[in-house]
Amino acid sequence: MPLVLHARTKAQKLSDEQEQKIQHVCSLLSASNSPNICAAAVEHEIPYYTLRRRYLGTSQAYHKAHVSQQILSPPQESVLVDWIKHLSSMGQPLSKRTIQIKAELLCGKKPGARWIIGFLQQHPDITLGKPAGLDPQRCQSFNQTVVEHHFKLLQQAIEEKGIPWENTYNMDEKGCQRGGGQKSSPEKYFVPRGRFTKYKTRSGNLELVTIIECVSADGSNIAPGFVFSGKSYHKKWFKAHPNIW
Repeated sequence: MPLVLHARTKAQKLSDEQEQKIQHVCSLLSASNSPNICAAAVEHEIPYYTLRRRYLGTSQAYHKAHVSQQILSPPQESVLVDWIKHLSSMGQPLSKRTIQIKAELLCGKKPGARWIIGFLQQHPDITLGKPAGLDPQRCQSFNQTVVEHHFKLLQQAIEEKGIPWENTYNMDEKGCQRGGGQKSSPEKYFVPRGRFTKYKTRSGNLELVTIIECVSADGSNIAPGFVFSGKSYHKKWFKAHPNIW
């Protein structure tokens, strides 16, 4: 299926380029006092009758001519694209099954088996992918209202306290298993083609290590910190610096 989609997308790109050429030549003919369709067709390598019909207005572009054959009108497709982007930003993207349900609710017809391929060709800003998992609480808090309110409070605190940008830091943490976990290195290895089962030994260490990074707003950063699990604590670890009070 990806190969078929790629081939049709390339053909669609060529069709769009041809359409742009035809429109450009038609505009040149309209601006000319004595338009010569035959000479223009030869010069720009466009079929004569195709250019003649388009210039005289007896035919339409491919996309406009087949609008009546589409189950969704252009306004309906525009609404669906906006809805897809909105749901994706909310962490609730549509799947192949759910997008067909939405399309059927819009037009009252069940989309065909190849409708999704054509829909993706018409809207290259939409693609199929595997989104990463997101915690529901984080998803609920990650919206435009909450984010704007956060940065307004941050700007207010920076201006009131006179905090320079080099003293403004962002901190984040990442946990990983020393043994690699289920998603180990993406590196590929050479194996016999005829062998059905292919293995590579890996560490069984499931110890979790937390990595902490801290980057300043001016682009500088401090050394990363690594937190390892342990059973005992040393008193010197909790000794405060004399300049900290």
